[in-house]
Amino acid sequence: MRKKSIRREIVHVTGIAHKGAAVGRTAEGLVVFVDQAIPGDQVEVILTKKRKGVWQGKTESVLMPSPHRVNPVCAHFGICGGCSWQHLNYTEQLNQKQTVVYDALTRIAKIDQALFEPILGASQTEFYRNKLEFTFSNKRWLTEQELHTELEASHKLALGFHRPGNFNKVVDIQKCYLQSDRSNEIRNFIKDFAVQQEWDFYNIHEQKGYLRNLIIRSNSQNNIMCILVTAFDDQEKLDALLEVLPKKFPEIVSFYKVINPKRNDSLFDLNFVKVFGQDYLTEQMDHVNFLIGPKSFFQTNTRQATELYRIVKDFCSLKGTETVYDWYCGVGSIGIYLANSARQIVGVDEIGEAIEDARLNADANQLLNCRFFHSDAKDISIENLLASYGKPDVVIVDPPRAGLHEKVIEHLKQLQPETLVYVSCNPGTQARDLALLKESYQVIKIKPVDLFPHTNHIESVALLSLHK
Repeated sequence: MRKKSIRREIVHVTGIAHKGAAVGRTAEGLVVFVDQAIPGDQVEVILTKKRKGVWQGKTESVLMPSPHRVNPVCAHFGICGGCSWQHLNYTEQLNQKQTVVYDALTRIAKIDQALFEPILGASQTEFYRNKLEFTFSNKRWLTEQELHTELEASHKLALGFHRPGNFNKVVDIQKCYLQSDRSNEIRNFIKDFAVQQEWDFYNIHEQKGYLRNLIIRSNSQNNIMCILVTAFDDQEKLDALLEVLPKKFPEIVSFYKVINPKRNDSLFDLNFVKVFGQDYLTEQMDHVNFLIGPKSFFQTNTRQATELYRIVKDFCSLKGTETVYDWYCGVGSIGIYLANSARQIVGVDEIGEAIEDARLNADANQLLNCRFFHSDAKDISIENLLASYGKPDVVIVDPPRAGLHEKVIEHLKQLQPETLVYVSCNPGTQARDLALLKESYQVIKIKPVDLFPHTNHIESVALLSLHK
């Protein structure tokens, strides 16, 4: 068999595409998407594949670094896939994110450039997440050198993140800069204990092994909830771990176990069993408190989510007399945050567990003006909503990356609230939806918000007003 030739090119990187990959051109004008490069870099690239006329490339070496390039703080950068922009200084990260929002909304929705407010950056760019999920595996991702070295079986065990593009391999994480250092200590302790006890780490290909996942949740008071997912129940093993873990880490105030005998890693159809401690963690966001359970869909950056909610509140301009519809409400966090400033909140979400959490949190905050319903926003009966709660003054939508369903667009045109606030995690679909709403609504302003430093993810809040 003839060996496939390797094609190398020198690429001058000029920008970042909407999914975070760098993009540039060769001297001959060939467009190439490049991994682990940033605008301003000149890199030597191995071309890997061609898709829709555009080449994908892997950075072999940086020939001339961008002035925006910095040394990543994490030893796992470029391997685990968690922080794709750690080599880009934070000021330039914000510039690039602002540009992504600006380009999408001006190009697709034809938004006037004067309506864009400066991006709100994060005050904390490391250790900002309140939840991480790690995977146990007996197939640790190995370096090129390790592949040619005889390793003991214990050195092939991993507790960390799936290697991007190779789901069967897990990158063993020593220190992650996404969650607090105490999370690192707990994860490493549990892994070392399991190795010492010779417990089996899961093999996803063979569907064998005891330990599958470890989820660590934390709050701003440094309390921690651990969720251990195993393939089968073994109380003796669990007792051995819990004999030492709470003594070593007294801030673990809640511990759950989940038995997952399935082939997939989805947990939401499984039973979460509390082993010890509190049912929930409590998190404060300004004037409201939230109870966070093991399954809760809660914003993973509490500090910056609070800033986002302040912006939403400001955009709503509530006077205390308004009816607010909160669609795609999740655990109701935005509606609950606004409840003291409105006459009533009506929240809707398609995930039943999220609605249960929303009702729980409304009760926990002693809010009597919040109603939450389990329904897909596209399937809502507008007539029933209007009959029960009246015409909304404000509607807030916070859809998933796919954006608003066309039926939801029609619902909004039918309801005609005076104010519409659109929170988006995907500028492309937000731009599409704003274009579809143009005949009924005028865009007043756009505010990008960075919830996830060192990644390409960006939130964007749009304020719309009904045409008079």
